[in-house]
Amino acid sequence: MTTEHHVSPPAPVAKKRPSRALWWVIGIVVVLAVLVVVADIAVRAYAQNRAEAEIADQLPEQVQGDIQVTIGGFSFLTQLIAGSFDEVQLDAPALTVDGVPVAAHVTAKGVPTDLTKPVGDIQASLTLDQNAVNRVITLPGDAQLALGDDVVSYEGDITFLGIDLGYRVTGQVDASGTEVTIQPESATLTQGSNDLNIDVGSLLQNVTNEPITVCVAEYLPQGASIDSLQVSQGEATVYLSADDFVLSEDSLRTLGTCP
Repeated sequence: MTTEHHVSPPAPVAKKRPSRALWWVIGIVVVLAVLVVVADIAVRAYAQNRAEAEIADQLPEQVQGDIQVTIGGFSFLTQLIAGSFDEVQLDAPALTVDGVPVAAHVTAKGVPTDLTKPVGDIQASLTLDQNAVNRVITLPGDAQLALGDDVVSYEGDITFLGIDLGYRVTGQVDASGTEVTIQPESATLTQGSNDLNIDVGSLLQNVTNEPITVCVAEYLPQGASIDSLQVSQGEATVYLSADDFVLSEDSLRTLGTCP
């Protein structure tokens, strides 16, 4: 007679669970990470507000308006310890320079925490409306510029045989350094006698012969240079740059001069 033996299945192995100490460590790390992020945000916000106040105090008397400062980069504290911020943006949508309304945007890269050292690179844009442009750019005979899409025009008058004749000049506008140049391309009579037997082309040649150059250095910080100018309907935007510019009180308060 055969005796059958029954083998019991092996008991299930209990899964190991992380110890309570490990959960405490994970919790502490999470809390510390949150605290670091909160501290980074808080210190960044404080620094931005402090920068706004400092810049406002250092602006020239003829420059008025609120400036918003934004400090970029992943970790403010890391950049602060390294002594340089990756990117700082300044926005002033309602600035006035010597009474001229301007919307300004500035992007500065490689900004040292030691303000006696120069900034790596500064790019800026200034946007002016039709009236502001005419306050900055003075044309012969008090002519007023009209801004169109990639073109400008202005009106004037000349006297021929005792008769006042009005004309309109259309041309292109360009800018570089601290000068704005208007290059006339065509001119037409806008008022006067149409019965005069005159050569209009020859008569208006004098007003289209030479470009008009206007210095605008007195509206720019000394050391800033115009890279380009974009003109659209009723608005002009000037793009600027500055190299080795030190964000000190003297540099911010010093505007350029025209010869």
